[in-house]
Amino acid sequence: MHALVAIASFRRPDDLRVLLDSLMDPSNKSHHTMDVLVVDNDPAGSAEATVQGFPDVRYVLESQPGIAEARNRSLDVFDEADRGYDAIIFVDDDEYVGPGWYPELAGAAERSSAGVLTGPVISIFPAGTPRWVTRGEFMQRPFHEDREVLTAAATNNTLLKRSDWKRAGSPRFDRSFSSTGGSDARLFADLLREGITIEFCRPAKVFEPVPSDRMTLRWVSRRAFRNGVVLARIGVTKRGAAITFAQGGYLAVSGLAFSVIDLVRVRGLHARSFNRLMNGLGVMSSFFGARVHEYKRA
Repeated sequence: MHALVAIASFRRPDDLRVLLDSLMDPSNKSHHTMDVLVVDNDPAGSAEATVQGFPDVRYVLESQPGIAEARNRSLDVFDEADRGYDAIIFVDDDEYVGPGWYPELAGAAERSSAGVLTGPVISIFPAGTPRWVTRGEFMQRPFHEDREVLTAAATNNTLLKRSDWKRAGSPRFDRSFSSTGGSDARLFADLLREGITIEFCRPAKVFEPVPSDRMTLRWVSRRAFRNGVVLARIGVTKRGAAITFAQGGYLAVSGLAFSVIDLVRVRGLHARSFNRLMNGLGVMSSFFGARVHEYKRA
């Protein structure tokens, strides 16, 4: 396996340095080889100084704003014929990979017939994290069984095989999702529709430190609502408007019911029911023009 590890970065030089250090760890060296690419989406080139400290890392500036633009630039490099990449692996610039991450992910990809493999993203909480966050399992992504087949993926710890990407028509990230987020969800939904399988690789762990300013009810509400809006935009193209709107209503009503039960039974909010409620509200609100431009720039 010869893979390109692609990192889209925007004004996170310290986080990026931690990620690159983890990728260069000797435990991530094996007979499987990898190149590392940083696509800097800051027109000022703020990531360049960080990347200069890692001679083996390739740096590319993508001055056109938008996370989809940066991800598509990664696909441009991935598609260069002379590189001979078997796969591209997407990781976020605010994460770091665990020991042995690359040999685990590449080895699993070599053994599996799935075109997409995605691994766990484990949240790291700082001291002083509010109890409702950890008790309610907010900002903690679900674990799955190793090799379990999934129905979605994101670009935070995911390998995409070149042969399957080509077979699906070499899809790109949708620019219309750049300011709202969700271009990755849309891409993997498109791949699923083309018959590409997504499989979970449990041993290939990455870690994401959670910033303190995200641990508020306002932030988790906004994120879950935004995810619902994205679900609606993708769902309309797959199932049609009527079914998607009805699904949003079901999510909102059932999420509210489960939230009430959680409040009585466990005396607090739980992410599973609360996110279900906010997802449903986001889906329905999308039909009335609601958008959350989380990545919009001045």
